[in-house]
Amino acid sequence: MYAVIQAGGKQYRVQPGDVLQIEKVEGEVGKGMTFDQVLFTSKMNPEAAQVTIGKPLISGAKVTGEIVGQGRGDKIIIVKMKRRKQYRRPQGHRQYYTQLLITEVDNGSGEKVTLASDQKAAKLAKFQSHLKAKGPAFSNPALTPSKRRPEGVAATSAATTSAPKAAKTEAKAPVKTAAKKTTAEKTVANKAKTAAKKTTSKK
Repeated sequence: MYAVIQAGGKQYRVQPGDVLQIEKVEGEVGKGMTFDQVLFTSKMNPEAAQVTIGKPLISGAKVTGEIVGQGRGDKIIIVKMKRRKQYRRPQGHRQYYTQLLITEVDNGSGEKVTLASDQKAAKLAKFQSHLKAKGPAFSNPALTPSKRRPEGVAATSAATTSAPKAAKTEAKAPVKTAAKKTTAEKTVANKAKTAAKKTTSKK
C-alpha cells in the first residue's frame, strides 16, 4: 500500500520502508510523527487495485513515520547582477531538512500496512544521513554574523588591543623641527646676500 501525503506545501508518494526528506519539522531524531493530510491511497490487488481518492483529503487516513535525520542540505549560490552597472551580489543559502522513515500507512477504512521491526532495523542500519548540522557559530544567538569567529579563538579586549599601540607611540622619539624664519628675517638675509654679491663683482 502507498499513499500521497501533503507536507510543507508539497506532495509526496510514500509507502512503508521509504526514507522521505521534507522541509524542516521540529523534533529530535527518534521521535515519531503522524501526517493526517492524505490525498490518495492505493492497495495492490491481484484482480484490481483498491484506490481511494480524497476530496481533497481522506478522512481517517494517516501516515506514520520516525525522524532519522535533521540538518541542512547542500549550499546553493544566488547571484543578483545588473549588466553594465558593475552590480553583482552573490549570496549563499542552505535549506533545513528533516528525514523520515515511513513506518505505517493507514487508508482510513480499517486497512493498514506496518513496517516490520526486523525490516526497520535493517533500514536504520543501512541509512546514513547526508545532512550537515549547524556550525558552532550558530549555537550562540548573541553573536551576529559580523561577530562570529571560529571556536577556540578568544575575543580580544579593548585593553589588549590598545596596549601595543600605546607602546609604539611611546617608543617613537619626538622629532625636532627647525623653527621657521619670519618674513622680516628672510628679507634681511636676502639684502645681505645681494650686498655681498655687489662687493665681489666690484673687485
